[in-house]
Amino acid sequence: MKKFVYWFLIASTILAIQVQCLEEPIVNAKPMMDTSTSSEEKNVQFPIPMLSNLQQISPNQIQISYDKAVDQTLGTRSTNYWVQDVINATPQGIATLGKNDTVSSRNSLTDSLVKIESKDGSNTTFILTFNKDIPKGLEYKLIICYVTVEGAPLYSGDNGSATFIGK
Repeated sequence: MKKFVYWFLIASTILAIQVQCLEEPIVNAKPMMDTSTSSEEKNVQFPIPMLSNLQQISPNQIQISYDKAVDQTLGTRSTNYWVQDVINATPQGIATLGKNDTVSSRNSLTDSLVKIESKDGSNTTFILTFNKDIPKGLEYKLIICYVTVEGAPLYSGDNGSATFIGK
């Protein structure tokens, strides 16, 4: 008799659960203010702009272009740029890095060395105007870091580099 009662209780429980699942569920929810916690939204990937072109356009200016529009504030921030002397161990001319130096916050360009402006309001092309002429015949490498597209979170990587020889 105990086995019968035991199996009867199990069968009744299963039947009750099945009947409850067939009924329309009762939902008691309040609307929320446009709050999303989906993992898809948290993992949004922003494109990283990369240097696509560099040319010297005057004795003290270079023009650079990115492959996509950048946040203009970051694109014109002098501390996001470094000029490395490719030949000399001690930086010469417009360089802030010697040939064996690594990029750091202490050796970037500064507002006192260069002025960076958007060309024609573009967020892809910028002109770097140095406070002195680029020495003719010296080879340099422009290194760019930390530049993102508009609205992207902070970025701690590089945006490319290019070498050029003073004209």
